[in-house]
Amino acid sequence: MRKKLISKTYLKGVNEYELKIYFNLEDCYISVKKILDITEPFILSSGLCVIDKNYYIMEVIPKNENYSMRVFFNNKKERLEYYFDVSLENGLDEESKIPYYDDLYLDVTKTRDNVEVLDEDELKEALDNNKISMVDFELANKVKDTLLEQINNKSNKYMNMDLEQYLW
Repeated sequence: MRKKLISKTYLKGVNEYELKIYFNLEDCYISVKKILDITEPFILSSGLCVIDKNYYIMEVIPKNENYSMRVFFNNKKERLEYYFDVSLENGLDEESKIPYYDDLYLDVTKTRDNVEVLDEDELKEALDNNKISMVDFELANKVKDTLLEQINNKSNKYMNMDLEQYLW
């Protein structure tokens, strides 16, 4: 498991970003990063560019769910991709007071009409190598199934938020 802080990007090729907005809402934490400098644009296999100079990455960490949601916006503030990291736990780091999530390896993405599950092999490998328990493995799969259902029926609360209000 990897503890990930909301203030970081965890993305290769992002050299500089501005953490402009940081919100502690009633049921989630939100951070927005504006990409200032990159090694090269990040383009998905579909040809969709999701990271480039002056693009935004918003991270939403629900306080009472087992996932975090990253939303990629272009320089016109249009939503490009949703990237969900299934997590064991979300919270506020005691030392830094920065929100975090414990990444449980499994991911779900949505771009336009394409939904994918990623890193099922990493989740299984983590189980096989005793990095996670069977309970954690089952939780990850349950959360994945719930996310897929919510994405397909457009009922995910955080995807339906007015996120553009947090961009500058």
